[in-house]
Amino acid sequence: MELKNLRTFAAVADTGSVANASKKLHCVQSNVTTRIKSLEAELGVELFNRSRSGMALTAAGTAFMPYALDVMRAERRARASVEDFGNSVKFLRIGSMESTLAVRLPKIIASFRNKHPEMRLQIDSGPTEELLHKLVQDQIDVAFVGGKFTRPGLKRQALFAEEMVMVSSAELKEVDRLRSLPIVVFKQGCSYRDYTRRWMRMSGLAPNDIFELGTLDGILGCVASSVGISCLPRSVIEGSQYSELLTIHPLDDPERFIDTYAMHNAEQHRNGAVGEFLKFILLPNDSDLAIA
Repeated sequence: MELKNLRTFAAVADTGSVANASKKLHCVQSNVTTRIKSLEAELGVELFNRSRSGMALTAAGTAFMPYALDVMRAERRARASVEDFGNSVKFLRIGSMESTLAVRLPKIIASFRNKHPEMRLQIDSGPTEELLHKLVQDQIDVAFVGGKFTRPGLKRQALFAEEMVMVSSAELKEVDRLRSLPIVVFKQGCSYRDYTRRWMRMSGLAPNDIFELGTLDGILGCVASSVGISCLPRSVIEGSQYSELLTIHPLDDPERFIDTYAMHNAEQHRNGAVGEFLKFILLPNDSDLAIA
C-alpha cells in the first residue's frame, strides 16, 4: 500500500473531487484517478461514490479513512524522528562495563535525560571486548570501557582512573588465607578479569579455580559469602550494598590504576546526541555531573 495513494485518497475525500484534489496535490487529474483506482483494486472495494457533483466516501471509504490517516500520521512521525538527526539529541545508545554502570553513570544519565527529556535512551552492559565489538558494528554509540584499547575508527576520551584492590569476605583479613580460594571474575573480554589474573600470578597466589559470573552483583555476593575472592575497583566495593561484608586488600602494584575511557566510532553515521553527551560528561564546572 503506497503512501501516495493514501494521500490522494485523503485529498479527494477532503476536497470532494478529482479536480480539487489535483490542485491540492499539485499533480494532473489523471494521476489522481489512477491512484484512487489502484488503491480500490488493492483493497477490493469502492471507496467513493462518483457523481456529476463530485465524489463522496462510500461506507467502505468511511471505515477506511481513520486507518489511512493513522498511517500518514505515523509516516510524518517517522520522518520527524530522524529529521536533522546529525545535529539534534534524539536517540542515544550507551554501553558500559557493569562496574561503571553501577557506580559512576546513573546520576550522569539521569541528569542528561533531565536536560533532554524527549530523548530516547538505550543502555547495555557487558565486558570491554563485547562493547568494542558493538561499537564497530554500530550497535551502540558510546562505550565506557576500562584499559587502553586501539581499534581502527574508534576514538577515546579518558574520564577517570579506577584503583584496583583485592576483595574478600569480612572474615578473611589476612592475605595468606586467600591462597586456596577461587577467584570470582567476569566472563572473557573484561579488562578487570585480565588484571585480576595477572595480579594473582604476579603475587604468587595460586587459586584452585576460576568462577565466571555475568553480573557484578553476583560476584560481590559470592565474595561476601566467602565463595572466593576478586579484584575490583575500590569505588565499586565502597559503594556496594555488600560493603560491610567485605574486606578491601590494597595492592602494591604501580599498575593498579586502570583508566576508564568513553569511546565512540568516528566512522558511524553522525548522531548529534553523541557529541552532546560527551561534552556533558566532561563538564568542568559542575563536580556533581562531570566524571572527568
